Amino acid sequence: MTRTAVTDWQELSALYEHADALEGAALDAWLAGLQAESHPLLASLKQMLDARAQVQANGFLGTLPHLPAAPEPVLHAWRAGQRIGAYRLLRHLGAGGMAEVWLAQRDDGAFQRTVAIKLLFRHAASHQRDNFAQRFARERDILASLHHPNIAGLHDAGVTPSGQPWLALEYVEGESLTAWCDAARLSVEARVRLFRQVLLAVQHAHANLVIHRDLKPANILVTAQGEVRLLDFGIAKLMEPEGGALAETELTRQAGRPLTVQYASPEQLTGQPLTTACDVYSLGVVLYELLCGERPYALKLESAAQLEQAILDVEPREPSRRVLTAAAAQARGTTVEGLRKRLASDLDAIVLRALAKRPEQRYGSAEALRVDLDRWLAGEAVEARTPSRRYRLRKFVGRHALSVSLGASAMVALASAASVAVWFGVQARQESARAVASKDFMLDMFKRADPEKARGASVTAGELLDTARRDISQRLPTQPELQVDLLQSIAAIQADMGEYTKADSAFADVLYLYLRLGRSRAAAMAAVNRAENALWAGDLGGARASLKQARSIGGSARDHELQARLNLIDGWIAGKGGELKLAQEFFSRSLKEATLAFGPNHTTTLDAMRGLAKTLGDLGEYPAALTMHDDLAARAALLAGLDARELASIQFEAMNLHYKAGAFREALNLADAAIVPCQRNVGPNDEGCRRLQQVRILALLRLGWADRALAALQPLEDLASNALSPERQAIAAQIVVRVQSAALHGMVAQGLQSQLQTLGQSGEATPQRNETKARALLVLAESRLFANDGAQAEVWALQALSRAQSGPVDRDTLPRSSSLLGMALLQKGQPQQALLWFEKAQEGYTRAIGIDHPVTLLCSLNRARALQIMGRAPEGLALVVHAEPVLAQALGRDAPAFLSLQRFRTGLEANQPRVSGERSGDDLFIS
Repeated sequence: MTRTAVTDWQELSALYEHADALEGAALDAWLAGLQAESHPLLASLKQMLDARAQVQANGFLGTLPHLPAAPEPVLHAWRAGQRIGAYRLLRHLGAGGMAEVWLAQRDDGAFQRTVAIKLLFRHAASHQRDNFAQRFARERDILASLHHPNIAGLHDAGVTPSGQPWLALEYVEGESLTAWCDAARLSVEARVRLFRQVLLAVQHAHANLVIHRDLKPANILVTAQGEVRLLDFGIAKLMEPEGGALAETELTRQAGRPLTVQYASPEQLTGQPLTTACDVYSLGVVLYELLCGERPYALKLESAAQLEQAILDVEPREPSRRVLTAAAAQARGTTVEGLRKRLASDLDAIVLRALAKRPEQRYGSAEALRVDLDRWLAGEAVEARTPSRRYRLRKFVGRHALSVSLGASAMVALASAASVAVWFGVQARQESARAVASKDFMLDMFKRADPEKARGASVTAGELLDTARRDISQRLPTQPELQVDLLQSIAAIQADMGEYTKADSAFADVLYLYLRLGRSRAAAMAAVNRAENALWAGDLGGARASLKQARSIGGSARDHELQARLNLIDGWIAGKGGELKLAQEFFSRSLKEATLAFGPNHTTTLDAMRGLAKTLGDLGEYPAALTMHDDLAARAALLAGLDARELASIQFEAMNLHYKAGAFREALNLADAAIVPCQRNVGPNDEGCRRLQQVRILALLRLGWADRALAALQPLEDLASNALSPERQAIAAQIVVRVQSAALHGMVAQGLQSQLQTLGQSGEATPQRNETKARALLVLAESRLFANDGAQAEVWALQALSRAQSGPVDRDTLPRSSSLLGMALLQKGQPQQALLWFEKAQEGYTRAIGIDHPVTLLCSLNRARALQIMGRAPEGLALVVHAEPVLAQALGRDAPAFLSLQRFRTGLEANQPRVSGERSGDDLFIS
């Protein structure tokens, strides 16, 4: 059975219940049995049991005391200056249905923190007090389980000497979502982008089996920095681990449906079982109000009864069809007509789907709603509609293009590609006619661009390609041969620019036209091209589907070129899916077929060699991989006129191989030598040059020069915001966050952190590889380590470990997860547990990359740290002495990382004690 977060949770819950019923020797014997069978959830189970023991010992966040049944008289009112726990009350902030809230300051000398203290009312009637106490305890438990940058967190909890429960919550100084947007005069697009933060927070709660049940603008605050905080989980509900519906409980019935009717779903009003769909409905109401300034139901008299009836029976009108006021339009930076036009169609459809009366007709999750809003922001077809072919074409043409400078080189490339394509026809007359038509088409594109430039508009290469793509079918409907030639060129250029989403659509049209023309061999090659494009976009499912289509179209086993391409793409798919031996077999077949088709010195032959060399490196066979790459480079030198981009790509692969082999200093030297020529020959924004910069930055980071890496980060920061290349975007975002964390002590761009969290916690609907998602979680863990936040680092590392165990990942991802988990535990002051995870990580690295690989040895340095804290410095020193010669070669003796190792060795030789938990993010040996 495939392991998932849900199945792991179910199994872990069952294990814990069984363990909870055992004591002493029986429990020890049972745990030893799990240890013997290497149960994958044993570590998590032990952490739960340790946490239980700590709670039993100190009672932190323990069960709230039973409140007296009789009404308790108010002895005195709370006043500013009084203390509650470690906090001093500053001023009264307000009161809700069951509690009052005070601004407070921690003043016990441990550290400074301003919080919001929430105090359960002491003057309620007895039956209310029991219900309130249960809801209060539930809010405490729920908040303790949620850790998200957009959710106001729980810092502390307790009970006053007089028996009054209290919570210390993150104090959020901000305005409600709608008020903040109106005050800032945010456009519709900006409001949707801000609303995404709300969706990320809600999705996190749902992923942790929590339904909020009271989502409304007043519970969604925005700080002065534009960051969302979701508040008030007082009536939130815990779901079953399967995420199933929940019937109303006795507590809910006695509490009298504690909800805000204006934002409540139909099933909340009727007392039906609740799922996450009730939150999706409330999100729809909030989005409706955010977009047009009105709530969904226009009533002459908004009584509670009329409102409930409308929610149950009346279909809301589209936001664009409401009576929009000038004030609402001005608050959104536009006119009434401009606002109506912006809302019409797609946003109308998205909002109404979220507001569907029946839960099953709404979006399946907050994440699904977010994904559709992302499609709208990107100008893509939204799922809320039933899209026609004409609609999808219109959305594609109108999509905002990647901002790439309009240069002569791009136009020459397009014109040249089109001219070459039309030259190879069947008859000379057809060739001539197509060449003339192609020239006229290109000249017309230039003429249409000139008026735009005259008006001061910046016409980009991407926009010009979009225009050409639209006009091909409209202006050349009777010339399918010319259409397919031009579309083939456009698709290839868009792929080279990294605009994989656009290229996919163009390749699909090429395939359709070839099938229409009856050219099956060309159609099969077009399907292979589409598969390759999907592969580089990170969509392995799409790549497999296109390869299957290519094979179904047909092709001779003697067609060595086609077989070479098919096996080449199969090899990349297998490699990215973690099936390295299968990838090696496919690349070997591709190399054989390409040699038969083209000989030893051809680009297709070199492509197969490149795939094989990379796979050997991924298998840890570095000497063989580097030898093959040397052969590859020698053959490349014999190819006359080899494209500068291809040379840059080959150089990147050589550097990447050295980096993976642990030759970090050599990888940096190769990058430094290659980047300037690459930028001079093909431009600084070329994808190949960016990848060279990527390896250089990773090498600088590994060597300890985080400040130098930070200074070179701009190209990757640009790539991290390019949603048209999801896989590249994810990799770039991970590198940017790693560098920022190391250079800025854990401080990272909030948007990138949220981006990685969304990716790491996403489901199968997000097409990126499981490896990419696991790496995103590991980067988050590493970031918190540099911030000395071991507790949150542990959370991310455990999530990464779970994902790494549940799907295909690279061979070093599982040991890396274990290593980062050990570092987190070390920061938390748990050296013994950390040592176990370091040993597990080192075993995994040894199997994956070798016992003396520099990364394996870096992991051993953290083992040495744990041993030092435990008073076993001589054992730690032995590990350092063993690692030092190899790391001196890999890092260079002047690298900050190696100098840190030497300082560590000096401390061990002096047998200097180290305090558990005394860690600095600057002295981590990230492995």
